[in-house]
Amino acid sequence: MMQRRSLDKMERDELLDAVRQCRFYMTDLSLYLDTHPTDENALALFTEHKAMFEEYAAEYAKRFGALKQCQTGAEYGWAAWSNTPWPWEKEAN
Repeated sequence: MMQRRSLDKMERDELLDAVRQCRFYMTDLSLYLDTHPTDENALALFTEHKAMFEEYAAEYAKRFGALKQCQTGAEYGWAAWSNTPWPWEKEAN
């Protein structure tokens, strides 16, 4: 299980890795839950990692730009997404 890390101490690459790790856990657990829907431990882990994913993704978007189009928020709209660096531009820095 992935440990929750302090957001204020995480840099861009660390935060992006945390988002990716949470997403991997969620995908893996969802595949398991497809065949074991009554496993309460797996469901609890999925719920925990989903909360961590949302927290890390929101912090990343706030500090470094949206990771996906639907993460821009109503106050920013499409322009916020289209004006952020493309993923390959983010990783090149």
